Amino acid sequence: MNNTIGAAVRRLTNIFLALLLIISAVAAYVQVSDHAFFDGPVLAESETYNANGHCPPYDAAVRGTIYDRNGVKLAWSVQDPNASCGYRRVYADPTLSPLIGYFSYKYGTAGIEATYDDELSGAQSGVTVQQVTNHLLHKPQYGQNIYLTIDDRLQKYINQIYNSSALFGGVCQPDGSNPPGAIVVENPNNGEILAMVSRPYFDANKINDSGYFQQLQNDPSFPLLNRASQGLYDPGSTFKTVTLGAAINEGVTSLTSTYSKEDATHFVANGEHIDWVDYLNGQWQNAQFPLTVQDSYAYSDNTVYARLATQLGADKWLQYARAFGVSTPGAGMPQVKDVGFDAPSNQSQAFNALTNGQPTQFGPNLLAESGFGQGQLLISPLTMATVASTVAANGYLYTPHIGLKTVPHDVSASSVLPTAPTVYDQVLRPETAQAVRQAMWAVSQYGTGSAGLGPHNGYFVYNSPAHMGGKTGTAQTDQANPETWWIGIAPDDAAGAGSGPAKYAIALLKEHSGEGACQVYVANDTMLYALQHNIGY
Repeated sequence: MNNTIGAAVRRLTNIFLALLLIISAVAAYVQVSDHAFFDGPVLAESETYNANGHCPPYDAAVRGTIYDRNGVKLAWSVQDPNASCGYRRVYADPTLSPLIGYFSYKYGTAGIEATYDDELSGAQSGVTVQQVTNHLLHKPQYGQNIYLTIDDRLQKYINQIYNSSALFGGVCQPDGSNPPGAIVVENPNNGEILAMVSRPYFDANKINDSGYFQQLQNDPSFPLLNRASQGLYDPGSTFKTVTLGAAINEGVTSLTSTYSKEDATHFVANGEHIDWVDYLNGQWQNAQFPLTVQDSYAYSDNTVYARLATQLGADKWLQYARAFGVSTPGAGMPQVKDVGFDAPSNQSQAFNALTNGQPTQFGPNLLAESGFGQGQLLISPLTMATVASTVAANGYLYTPHIGLKTVPHDVSASSVLPTAPTVYDQVLRPETAQAVRQAMWAVSQYGTGSAGLGPHNGYFVYNSPAHMGGKTGTAQTDQANPETWWIGIAPDDAAGAGSGPAKYAIALLKEHSGEGACQVYVANDTMLYALQHNIGY
């Protein structure tokens, strides 16, 4: 029996010695071989490392694949003996390049490729038993795969119809002008971004081609910029939605509150005259006085919204701007909680930190101007999409996000649950949001959303099956043509029986392209496509 026990002890000792030798060998390999196993993926993504012309260790993880929400491959790595370091990144849809970005051994990473670099490179997953085994057996290592909330069908469709408003001519964008801009489509009930278009875009497949990257960097149209989340613009009258929601929520006004003709067309803020210029120039002669707040929103009366902001006061108006993630960079102003978008973005701001070299004072003039969407506001299309989404979701602002889920290599995507939606804040009471939806429907039914435009494909926007309500924006800048905006929700339950709760929110911006009303049909066709194909549901 003692011999049996001794033999067992010897076998156990030998096993421990063998394991110790294996662990020591791996540790020595890690120490001597530039940390190839543990830190290889990190070194592979290091701009300093790659700037020296090095490639990642031979056994570094193969970069993971990026998919759309339906499993359509959007970006992946393939072996290519002619490519730098033996691998080439392939991008299926160039229209997504401003969002997805690029991965390059020479130029580093950008966009989603940068945000989710740890997951894609395998650095975040840590060292597992399977990785150790694969390493010792010289089997390939893999980064994790990323599934985006994007639906590539909708993405491609929007790019196809991006210029369709040129059909109307006149105040609309000139035929063939293809202006820079952005379109964001969001599911308001969970914050998922279903499409994110930025024009102009670039082709990430060419990022390593001779001179192409330098060409992009020197291009005055900034194709590397994701205008949807990084572009900051004067929002124009779309920001009246924030003022209206704040004023109703605070009990300052209601949709049925009225203004006399004098009060609706003339206002003086600290010596500055703010008039309803459109009415005084002969438009909206069918407007009835006293003018209701709903009609002032439908007709986009600047005077009323300067008054409403003034009634709210600077502190309260700025409080609601911050609630939508808009920063107020003045000295002593409260910090804004990050909305948390998981891709490169620039934060919208209510005013400049400095005016004429001095700290900005948010006084009566700037408050009145900001109330109707001018002043010093600089707002991204993503922020305006979240404003529309909040109205659609009964006042709840869900954190907008682009990452649907992260899936390890060789794991079924269907076995991994999507990222749970998170509520950033409840900005408006449900009854306030309902009132704003009613005002947005008035814009489509008889206001600026339908003014002066003929039927498109047999219908006006107000009798489209999409039942889209919204708000136009025509932001005056120092350029000859204003910024062109539309935000909308579909269906808008204020449209009547059968329309149902909103499933989509949209923000559309085109640079210097004329009246906001020009773009309602681009947005409407987008909504119809999403509804007909049940995008995101």
